[in-house]
Amino acid sequence: MQDSGGGGGYSIFYIDGSWPGDEDKDGVDVHHPSVKNLLKALEDDIEQLRGYKAGTAQHFKTHGTVAPAHMGEWDAAMQLHGVFSQAHTGLTTSYDKLVAQYEAALAVARAAFTNLGSAEQASDVGTAET
Repeated sequence: MQDSGGGGGYSIFYIDGSWPGDEDKDGVDVHHPSVKNLLKALEDDIEQLRGYKAGTAQHFKTHGTVAPAHMGEWDAAMQLHGVFSQAHTGLTTSYDKLVAQYEAALAVARAAFTNLGSAEQASDVGTAET
């Protein structure tokens, strides 16, 4: 990890220290309502991906297959059906993995937000004016 002051990053991905929003020198400045709205939008996206509407994995698994009867009975068509079948399997597997990674990323983001809130509350203990 590299850090030349003001912005951290990996050797492949570097955040410029002059990037807007990176200027808070007193700690992390989180706008909680915006983060909550973002998490809710991501949850809504995942719910749509889990559904059965067009464009979802379940819809594609059911309606995206090409049956041998669609191809015909000649040799080349039968071989082409095998290619289509493999492609369908690859696409549905990749789509399922995408949704699983999306869910995992959301779970991590939600946990980080919860932990940040807990840390903020813990740092406020004993600092309230009486």
